Amino acid sequence: MFRKTHPEPGDPAAGNGILSRRIFLEGALVVGATGAGLSCGSAEPLTVQPWMKVPGPGFADYGQPSPFESKVVKVFPPPPNPAGVGASRTPLHLLEGMITPSGLHFERSHSGIPEIDPDQHGLVIHGLVKRPLVFTVEALSRYPMQSRIAFIECGGNSQALNAPQAQPLNVAAIHGLLGCAEWTGVQLHVARRSWHPT
Repeated sequence: MFRKTHPEPGDPAAGNGILSRRIFLEGALVVGATGAGLSCGSAEPLTVQPWMKVPGPGFADYGQPSPFESKVVKVFPPPPNPAGVGASRTPLHLLEGMITPSGLHFERSHSGIPEIDPDQHGLVIHGLVKRPLVFTVEALSRYPMQSRIAFIECGGNSQALNAPQAQPLNVAAIHGLLGCAEWTGVQLHVARRSWHPT
């Protein structure tokens, strides 16, 4: 089978299906040449919409998405599990860029979302260590922190691809147990080296 890999002169599409640069530039030159002869006075006045004439709402304590983004929400497959057991999935097909908004990051829960009081929470290091340690959140906040952009993925992500037959699912249902965010915290080796018993 013969496959054309290089566009012929005048082809509207390049080898990858995208509009060829030559066609695009020729079109831009034609538009520029015809537009140069138009007078600014012949342009019709812009229509000013009513919403452009009034101020918008004031500030809020915590920012919320635009009402025009109301369809950009996490995906919840209908599991046969009790409430709080299952997963919500990141709507990858509705996002732009590489950072997943925290409100759209996937969740995987086996017994609901815990309410963690930072004043009562601690990081415990024990087991096969020479010296067990306990770090409170307040103590960890005194150490130098680092921020890194990294993705986190559930071990069950994309498992629908292992089905014997193709599944009629969208990208969020198949690959949505994945999110990318900026994570900030204390490196474990920094806390361990600088810890002194009191």
